[in-house]
Amino acid sequence: MRALMTKFGRLLDQGLNKEVFDNLRNLLMCTLLLAAGTDALRSPSSPIFHLFGYWIAGWGLIALAVALMLLNMCDGLRKLAKTRYHLSLQIVLCLLYVVLAFRIVEIVWSFRAS
Repeated sequence: MRALMTKFGRLLDQGLNKEVFDNLRNLLMCTLLLAAGTDALRSPSSPIFHLFGYWIAGWGLIALAVALMLLNMCDGLRKLAKTRYHLSLQIVLCLLYVVLAFRIVEIVWSFRAS
């Protein structure tokens, strides 16, 4: 137990906390962009001062969110590849990304509906 706590302390000293929170912050920002894009497709109005149609703005936001989310996930997977049990951690991270992204979009939709 002591060895585990020592290793955990060493990981915290090397910036584990910052890396995890940065990755989570980026994931949340990407899912909020994804929710905004899907909401633009669901409610046909003309955003951005009537310069673009709702479908252009919606699909543009969705494309941007997916590209940023994939970039963030690839960065996280690359960093996890250096760990001991990297394959299982990478699978868990991919599943977590998908589940959290869909759930946050649903939460934003429910807030928007009320």
